[in-house]
Amino acid sequence: MAKKIFPLVSGLLALTGILASLLLSAPPAMAHKNQSSSSASAVAEASTTVNNPEDAPMAMAWPTEPGMGMEMDHKKPKTFGGRLVSWLGAWHPAVIHFPIALLLTVALLEVLAAARKKPVYNAGNKVLLAFATAGGFAAAALGWANAGLPAADDGTALTWHRWIGTLIPFVYLLLWRLKRPAETAVNQPSSRLYETTLVVAVALILIQAYLGGDVTHGAGHMAF
Repeated sequence: MAKKIFPLVSGLLALTGILASLLLSAPPAMAHKNQSSSSASAVAEASTTVNNPEDAPMAMAWPTEPGMGMEMDHKKPKTFGGRLVSWLGAWHPAVIHFPIALLLTVALLEVLAAARKKPVYNAGNKVLLAFATAGGFAAAALGWANAGLPAADDGTALTWHRWIGTLIPFVYLLLWRLKRPAETAVNQPSSRLYETTLVVAVALILIQAYLGGDVTHGAGHMAF
């Protein structure tokens, strides 16, 4: 069998080498010819564009540029305290990701513990919820610093984003209070009240994330 396969493989390799050499030697002339025709086409298109300015493509603006999205038009504060609050508020988009990630991690570990019937998977969730709660309160405070006090011209998305964001840290705190300590959780499943509150918290986080994108990038930012 090996004696039959070896000549076949050798022949295929030789044929492949011949085809490769032919392909490598042919393209330069063809490429030069195609390049010349492409250059001529490009010049023709450029002249057409110049002769017809109305047909020129329009530049796409970023959603956060003036006039796009739902921006909060605040004047830059002049006092040191005002500038400090404004500077702290600029950290809100960065800080908010940590409590969100921690809560989703807690939810994932709870699902794994229930699916595999091993409470040890979620035994350390009380510690994660403690960090998530601290981060949630910090993010909410920075959010208020970023958005300022409620105003009459606040959009619907901003209003809902503000108050849901204010509520979420307290939901985190309730979750932390309901979660059993590690030494107890490792032997007992989570309570129904805790699980229900966790589902509500995840739903609030998803809604809040969408509203945050709506405020930052404008309505319909998730349109397909």
